[in-house]
Amino acid sequence: MQPYAIKAAQQRASTELDCPAATGNVVTKKETEESQTTGWYEYPHRSEFTVDVSGCGKLKSYLVGCDWRQKGCEAGPVPTADGAQSVHPLASELEPEAVRAAQQRGSAQLGCPAATAQVTRKEAIEEGQATGWYDPPHRALYTVEVAGCDKKVSYLVSCDSQVKGCATGGLQEAPAGAPNPLAEKMQPDAIKAAQLRGSTELQCATTTADVTRQEAIEESQTTGWYQPPYRSLYTVNVAGCGARKTYLVACDSKRNSCATGSAAH
Repeated sequence: MQPYAIKAAQQRASTELDCPAATGNVVTKKETEESQTTGWYEYPHRSEFTVDVSGCGKLKSYLVGCDWRQKGCEAGPVPTADGAQSVHPLASELEPEAVRAAQQRGSAQLGCPAATAQVTRKEAIEEGQATGWYDPPHRALYTVEVAGCDKKVSYLVSCDSQVKGCATGGLQEAPAGAPNPLAEKMQPDAIKAAQLRGSTELQCATTTADVTRQEAIEESQTTGWYQPPYRSLYTVNVAGCGARKTYLVACDSKRNSCATGSAAH
């Protein structure tokens, strides 16, 4: 798949660098082990490359994921040195809606119409890739602080570009207060999703996971009838082989699925 990976990186770089003659060079490459769920061993069919592309006096690096079954590759940004990823355009695009949703809830909760909101963290959530083709993110998560009238409250805000809406939840540590039934129900799936990604990124088959925060998200009430929560958020630490990673995990009980994103500030 290496020629396909280079081609995907060069195609993206030729636009971003404004250089049609840009050339690619593979820096790292590895195969991704598949989840074994059928009882039969499934050989790897996905691989990951780091590709440097240079041209016209400029250089850019890409993380390229390939699937040989589909004969396709997708190039994306490379994580920075401290493990944080650059802000995805989707997180910036949906940020005004997240701020507005948090401000509306905060103004009511604090009893302060003049309350102001500030985003302290934002992260686009990578969806589970089940088709063999790259499915770009459509959900983003935010931590938003709302302050006014000498009071302050923090919210977790989940926005979805496909449904054009944001839902807010109170920012609460896992040990505090009574556990939410939905958050408790989906927690095993959140741990499994975080461990699956962590095992790959840490290159460690035996990892442990620790949930440090869990929160059910209250949905926007637009029908006049109360819609109970069906989405929950988690912060999960995954450790193994002398390394550690922290993930934001978003679970959806309607879809019975969880998606992970790096917990970048």
